[in-house]
Amino acid sequence: MTSSAYDCFEVPPKVVKLASERMVFPLSLMHANRYASKHVVLIGDAAHTVHPLDGQGVNMGFGDALSLSKVIAESVVVGSDIGEVSLPRRYESERKSANLTMMAILDGFQKAYSVDFGPLNVLRAAAFHGAQYISPLKRNIIVYASGEHRFPLFS
Repeated sequence: MTSSAYDCFEVPPKVVKLASERMVFPLSLMHANRYASKHVVLIGDAAHTVHPLDGQGVNMGFGDALSLSKVIAESVVVGSDIGEVSLPRRYESERKSANLTMMAILDGFQKAYSVDFGPLNVLRAAAFHGAQYISPLKRNIIVYASGEHRFPLFS
């Protein structure tokens, strides 16, 4: 007798009714003018919010946390006060450009996919198909979107 991973779990109950009416949340983009001042740093959704598209908001937040942790670690090694404005500003200068770029890309995707226009639909489908089947392009898009590499997009 063979068993699968599914045999270890019960089937969840069937949904028979909604607990409330469907809710709609407006898509929005927001970005702080400054991420850092003396003894205060904004990261993640406190610094920027994006449309809930492919989890990029959380990836941007992870990038912020990684960048800030590097700045803090470097300042601790040399004995600097991590609250001095020059150190958090290093984080800000690194992350602000990366976040604004990703926000522009996400906003462009949202706008491109919110329009139903024949020629644009064909162009979108061709671009998506090309990105799916051109391996170097696909790999670079994935690396960029995951936050592993920021600039340049195509190296």
